Amino acid sequence: MFNVTPRLPALAVACGLAACSGPTAGGQALPPAAQSLAQALGQSARAAFPGIAPVRVFTSNRDGGNVLGFDISDSGDVSPAIDIAGPNTQLSDPDSLAIDAHGDLYAANDGGEEVFVFGKNAHGNVKPIRIIGGSKSHLGPTEGLFVDPKGDLWVSDYGNDAVTEYAPGAHGNVAPVDTISGNATHLDSPTGMAMNASGRLYVANAHGGSVTVYAAGAHGDTGPVATIAGNKTGLEQPFALAFARNGRLLVADEASGIAIFAPGAHGNVAPVAKITGLDYPAGVMVDGHDHIWVSEFSGNAIDEYPSNANGNATPIKRIAGPNTLLDGSAFLVKN
Repeated sequence: MFNVTPRLPALAVACGLAACSGPTAGGQALPPAAQSLAQALGQSARAAFPGIAPVRVFTSNRDGGNVLGFDISDSGDVSPAIDIAGPNTQLSDPDSLAIDAHGDLYAANDGGEEVFVFGKNAHGNVKPIRIIGGSKSHLGPTEGLFVDPKGDLWVSDYGNDAVTEYAPGAHGNVAPVDTISGNATHLDSPTGMAMNASGRLYVANAHGGSVTVYAAGAHGDTGPVATIAGNKTGLEQPFALAFARNGRLLVADEASGIAIFAPGAHGNVAPVAKITGLDYPAGVMVDGHDHIWVSEFSGNAIDEYPSNANGNATPIKRIAGPNTLLDGSAFLVKN
């Protein structure tokens, strides 16, 4: 980074990186009416549909030194359902965050050179189940994490203008399976990452004021296949990225808001929408209903917006207040 209230849990099977369409039972998607009923019934619905688990939104709470998880239905000044904190966690200014299909949570400290992996349902002062780091790992100052559909971990090396990729289950002082780095890449202080449906890797370049796009399987000193940059884009300090199910790219720009680009956008193009009036937005994600979630780093808040939000929009709901423990909320991910 550059610079207890009762809850009514929303319900769904944890779905990893893939966007959930809503609650499921027995591995089959519930119809919309049943989804709404399950969400309204809360704990009763869990008893009715065994195996259903709460959907949670996790944020790296940089200045608080912890990782927090909120039930997706939370609103207002609520206590977090999950608080990963304490000396055993080895978290200090956590910034980067990702989650895999198994529900394991990946976190890295701001500018740190290790990635900590916490098991599904981790809570409290717990040790990581895995740590990736060491001379062979080639990890530099870390500012972004992403787990792709194959389970590979991608790490953006902010200090060395590189992106490294690690095999599923990587642990200890292990070498990356691939690296994107060099002058041809046009990486410039890379931070957040996202991948589209065709496997192209999108990388936010905080100092470059750009988003660079790499072909599936790109490695070494290779140039981007597309770049979003220029005065029309409004990008100043892009930090985090996410894709909506309709292919739109969402960019959390810490200096200007959430820029939303049309599918396949490239070059000096204007966003099709932009959410403004935010206090240093550092994280963005899209839920199973294409609602847009934004973390406000300086505002110590997490906001949920409708999919068509534009301008100085009013959020559907806002998680904020002293009970939330939010203090420098950055990246957002969902189980």
